[in-house]
Amino acid sequence: MLRVRIPGVLSCTALARTTQLRQNHTTPVIHIPKANVYRFGDPNTAPPVFRGLQWTVNEGEAWAIIGSGSGEKATLFQTLLGQLRITPPPPPPAGLYPFLAAPTVDPYNSLALVSFTPRRRGAVGAFYDFSARYGAMRDDDRVTLREAMFFETIDPESPELKLEREHDREQEVREAQMTPPERALFERLVDRLWLRDALDVPLVALSNGQMRRARIIKAILRKPELLLLDEPLTGLDVQNRPADPVPDWITHVAFVKGGKVLAGPKHDVLPTIERVAPAPCEEICAAPTQGEVVVDMRNVNVKYGPRTVLKNIDWQIRKGDRWHLQGPNGSGKTTLLALLTGSHPQSYVQPTGALTLHSLPRARIPTPHLASLTALVSPELFDAFPRRAEAGMTVWEAVGTGFDGTFVPAGKDGVGNGVLGPIGEEERGWRVSRVWEVLEALGPHTWGEDEGEGAGAGGGGKVKVKFADLPLPAQRMVLLMRALVGRAPLVLLDEVWSGMGEGMVSAARRYLREGGGVGPEQAVVVVTHWEDEVPWGVQDGVKRFRLEGGAGRVVEE
Repeated sequence: MLRVRIPGVLSCTALARTTQLRQNHTTPVIHIPKANVYRFGDPNTAPPVFRGLQWTVNEGEAWAIIGSGSGEKATLFQTLLGQLRITPPPPPPAGLYPFLAAPTVDPYNSLALVSFTPRRRGAVGAFYDFSARYGAMRDDDRVTLREAMFFETIDPESPELKLEREHDREQEVREAQMTPPERALFERLVDRLWLRDALDVPLVALSNGQMRRARIIKAILRKPELLLLDEPLTGLDVQNRPADPVPDWITHVAFVKGGKVLAGPKHDVLPTIERVAPAPCEEICAAPTQGEVVVDMRNVNVKYGPRTVLKNIDWQIRKGDRWHLQGPNGSGKTTLLALLTGSHPQSYVQPTGALTLHSLPRARIPTPHLASLTALVSPELFDAFPRRAEAGMTVWEAVGTGFDGTFVPAGKDGVGNGVLGPIGEEERGWRVSRVWEVLEALGPHTWGEDEGEGAGAGGGGKVKVKFADLPLPAQRMVLLMRALVGRAPLVLLDEVWSGMGEGMVSAARRYLREGGGVGPEQAVVVVTHWEDEVPWGVQDGVKRFRLEGGAGRVVEE
């Protein structure tokens, strides 16, 4: 099966409205006759980001941008947003967007970008406590999706507007009300994207997939002339995404690889793309060995006020287990993972014997120690990881924080100090060699980019590069290396392939399956809505635990 990812979709039909700005239906939406694309500020001798880019999008076409490089797809989006220099520029007066060529119109104000990666390359950002979202006891935690994103749909007569609020908002709500056609569109979108039941749920209780759908609705309600969706399908469950990664409604594809863009009808472009098959389990695959219990959950419950998120969860995870955690958006998967990491406040208040982590009750195991025993990759961790541009950590330091589960580089050689006491020279030496090992397996040579002098197989020239300066897909790979480097007894991989190119995914799957990424004594839980994204199959002893409506069960074959 052809397995490609859709990091970007351009929809110029159902999501683009007809206005007086259109010259006629034959006017191209996007037109780049043939040009090179450069970054602003690069010297004249710098190579182009894209060479010989030739791309025309017409009304009535829906495009998907796919590719294997770690940052090229996002760079093509930057080109459309005017953030890169096109040479020669598209000819006037039409320019890049001929259908928006009215003299009084700024075409970039007629676009809507929905990006699910909140941080830009090199963005300034300190770590924030992403586990704080689970408190759900403060007033701010009671804000619902409707209040936060669809304020204009609140009933002005709702008594909740006057309860537990600092001021009477009735007049404010009345002034923001939608027109009848706008309200009708909103109601259709809410039903089509299965979001109605989530509108009056606190934001703290919503899943990534539900928030993703809400942001898409918000963008459509703006009625943009052109809608750009970055990673629209990642994190959506089976009910809310097409079965084919390139759905039927996609008519055209732009395939990005090695500074070139091949653009054309889907049936012409897709057959030229190399097929990527899951890595087979060779003889060197390490067979998992089932051992002592790492996680023991017995009748675990989580509630936010009257709302039950998890109910009567019974689940055991042993050393050597390979689990696929399944469930639709909003079923409680993220909350369950927060219990496994011990970051959820309600992990402290479970009845005696209900939650045991690494052979100890949650209340008896300090959080820093627990963080070193449970490795995590998740969308929340990716968003929260520190990216201070002025004094940010290097790639080496980011990977090295994985040993102690911290977010600040520490210790000699940047491999931590240990959480139970100072580490000795033998331990330090092992940590340094382990960092090199994961870099050799998952370093820049897997990112699909020319890393230049000193990169080598493992990216020796890259270890001193600032983490924040990497393309976002490469940052995701670094955080995967961070999770694997310390050989933690429990490894949690939540939507780990999100945003990665096919070359990166193939390298990571191979590293996990062949025993270098995780050993036979480690337990691994993979969270994904795609069955074929789990590195292990039934023949490898993978098990399935499914959440639905907050209840969980082991899925029997």
